Amino acid sequence: MINIFAEAQLINPLSSDFASIPGFIKGILGIVMYLGVPFIGLILVYAGFKYLFARGNKDKISKATYNIGWVIVGIAVFLGAWALALLIDSTIKQILTS
Repeated sequence: MINIFAEAQLINPLSSDFASIPGFIKGILGIVMYLGVPFIGLILVYAGFKYLFARGNKDKISKATYNIGWVIVGIAVFLGAWALALLIDSTIKQILTS
């Protein structure tokens, strides 16, 4: 009987960048950044329009200022997560190469 599966090999569908856990996390965060940056831009423009169309109404101005503040906090968290992923990735690469 001939074994037809003797030469079969498993091929990693992920590229070499995603082969490690830090690389995988960095790749996922890259995808999130790719999709999230335009979304954050749209939310910031929306909050700006809310501020623009408040027309002196103090309640609407305070809501628009609140939204803009939280959008800026979101941007900081977003960029902080990206920087943390890069830091973890470079640290693990240094540990593995030494």
